Formats: sequence, C-alpha cells, structure tokens
Amino acid sequence: MHSIVIAANAVLSVAFMMLLGALLKNRNIIREASFKDFNWVVFHICLPVTLFNNIQGMDPAMLSDPGIVLFAFAAVVAAAVVSMLLMSRVSISDRQRGVVVQAIFRSNFVILGLPIIESIYGPGNTGSVPLLIAFVVPTFNILSVLILQHYSDIKGDLRRTVKGLLTNPLILAAIIGLAYKFSGIRTPEILTGILNQVVRMTTPLSLLVLGGSFQLVSVRSNAKLLFITTAGRLVIVPLIALSAAIALGYSGVDLAGLLVLFGGPVAIASFSMAMQMGLDDELAAQCVMITTIGVIFTMFCWITVLSSLGFV
Repeated sequence: MHSIVIAANAVLSVAFMMLLGALLKNRNIIREASFKDFNWVVFHICLPVTLFNNIQGMDPAMLSDPGIVLFAFAAVVAAAVVSMLLMSRVSISDRQRGVVVQAIFRSNFVILGLPIIESIYGPGNTGSVPLLIAFVVPTFNILSVLILQHYSDIKGDLRRTVKGLLTNPLILAAIIGLAYKFSGIRTPEILTGILNQVVRMTTPLSLLVLGGSFQLVSVRSNAKLLFITTAGRLVIVPLIALSAAIALGYSGVDLAGLLVLFGGPVAIASFSMAMQMGLDDELAAQCVMITTIGVIFTMFCWITVLSSLGFV
C-alpha cells in the first residue's frame, strides 16, 4: 500500500496540472496563442533558471562522479541505434520511420523530470536530475538532427544547426551553471530569493503548458505504428535501461531520475523538428499525445513496482 501511495503522489499531481491545461484550452479560457506565449516563457526563462539553480546548488561530490551521466548517454545512443536497426525491417516510409525512431529514444525529460522527482522526494531533492538534464538535452538535440536528417529529403543547413544547438537556452543554462559552480562564487541572498521565485513557478506552468499542447487528432490510420512507439517509449526502453541501471547499483533518487528519462513520454519538441525536416508531422503529433496520456498509467506502475522492491 505504501508503494501505491508514493506512486499516486508522484503521478496524480502531475496529471492534474496537465489535465487542467487541456481543460482550459478546450474551454477556450486560455487561447492557443497564450499557451504558445507561456511555452516561450517556460523554455526561455523558467526551465533555464531552474536548471542553473539546481546545478549551482548540487553536491560537489556528484560532479566528481560522472558515472550516471555516461550511463545515460550510452543508453540514449543505444536506444537510438537499436531502434533505427529494428525500424529498418518495418515496411513504412522514411518519413514515418524517422518519426518513430526519434519518438522511441527522445523523452520529455526536461519538463517531467523535476516535477516527478520532487513529488517523490520533496522540493529541492532532485539528486542527479539537473546534471542529467545538462548533458542529455544536447544529446537529444544532436541525435535528433542527425537521425531526422538521415531520413529526410530536405538538406539541412549545418551552420544553422550548430548555431541552434549553441544558443539553446537549456544548453546555455547548463554551461553557465557548471561554470558558476566551479568558480566558487557565493550566491547573494537577494539573487537566491529571485531564483527560488522563478523555480517555484516552473513546475506548475510547465505542466499546464504541456496539457494545453494536446492536439486531439485521429489515430486510427497509424494505430500499428503508435502501438510500436508507445510500447517502445513507455515499456521496453525503460525496462532495459532500468534493469541495467539496477545491475550497476543505482537506486533512490538517481534511479528515479533515470526512470523519468527513459520512461517519460515523447518530447513535444519532436513534433516541431519532424515538421521542419519534412517528415510525418501528423504521426509525430500523435506520438506525443498518446504517450503523454499513457505515461500517467505506466509511470504509476513503474513507481509502484520500484518502490515496492525498495529501489526508489
């Protein structure tokens, strides 16, 4: 029963804010244009500030042990490579193949990582999650560009791609946060207060925006591909990655962070990237929608099982 309570506390509060966002949009209380503005605020202000704040407040010992980062990097790359090999055997177009591959290896870790971890362990107790975000975000972006370019007929602009990566707010926040941490500069109390105010706003606004981004589209035509994607993203990838992580001795908040990384829904950014690269953006939108709804159930199950076994 205690394991179920932990899982419910972690998932239901997240689900409530997402459903609230979807309801506000559906009732036209908050218009779609406003959600786009909120999304800009989340991506360019809230998440970078939160990432910076968590990195500069991390235990220095965590920075001296990059093992979990190396594990996450290797597992993400492995998921991408294996999914490409497996999908090459499926008789679909490259426009669809690229979308499915990206959906399987790229999760919405940035938005859901901190809320779920804090729901389990309390505010500020995020363990290695900020460090994972700092290194996983560039990995997701670089792999997505390379893989989607492989399947796309549109030739990308390398200089533009590199510039986009280097000016990504989350990547910049991670670099600045790490530099600030190693500089030894003490954060002024007034700045700490300002940062904490933004951090407190990040989780509810991020989840509200995530719920408001739902696009109710027909999924019947792509039912088979959506089943493959959902099973891969929410069940198979986390099962393999978490089994390996447990075998390597990870547990507690670190394992919970890896759970959200590998068991989270498809990243919203995968839709816009698929559209820009000329791939099947309708399928990409469906992948985001179905996995975001499905993760409410699968995350509850994962947390319940791991908690009952004493791993989280």
